[in-house]
Amino acid sequence: MKILNPKSYILNFNSKAFTMIEMLVILGILTVISGTLIANIHIGERQIVLFREQAKVVSALSKAKSSSVSIFGGAGVPCGFGVHFEAPRTFIIFKDLAVNCQTADRKYSGETEIYESFQLDSGVAFDNLSLSDIVFIPPNPLVIITPSQDQATIIIKIVGGESSATVKINSGGQIST
Repeated sequence: MKILNPKSYILNFNSKAFTMIEMLVILGILTVISGTLIANIHIGERQIVLFREQAKVVSALSKAKSSSVSIFGGAGVPCGFGVHFEAPRTFIIFKDLAVNCQTADRKYSGETEIYESFQLDSGVAFDNLSLSDIVFIPPNPLVIITPSQDQATIIIKIVGGESSATVKINSGGQIST
């Protein structure tokens, strides 16, 4: 049986320990990595908000389109449903109301037509809106984009950031992201 000298054991233990400089280097590296992760998490949160708001716009367009198809026929029903966009963050689902649907204006005409109103999150806003209204007129539904165009693009952008999301709708009523 071999007997260990306590002094040699202590010397071996001390020779395997980390120096103060090594500890400071490790702490510095961990700080840099932590800072990078925190910055990326913040960017990821803003991306989630952006895509959530994009889904909200698509949902409003789909709701207006389906409401238009479901109300066809009958007296006292709206002539169509649409979505009205106002910069920087407001959009409204509206009922196109008129006594005679043949003479309806086919655009948002004020608060009396509001069906449902929405606000984008304060961290995002519409960017370069090229339209004001999209109206779905039953029974097909016929799609009217104001001002007149074959395809409208709605761009939602992070305020003070580079990231954006788009929603496109064509004159056939196809909604895409």
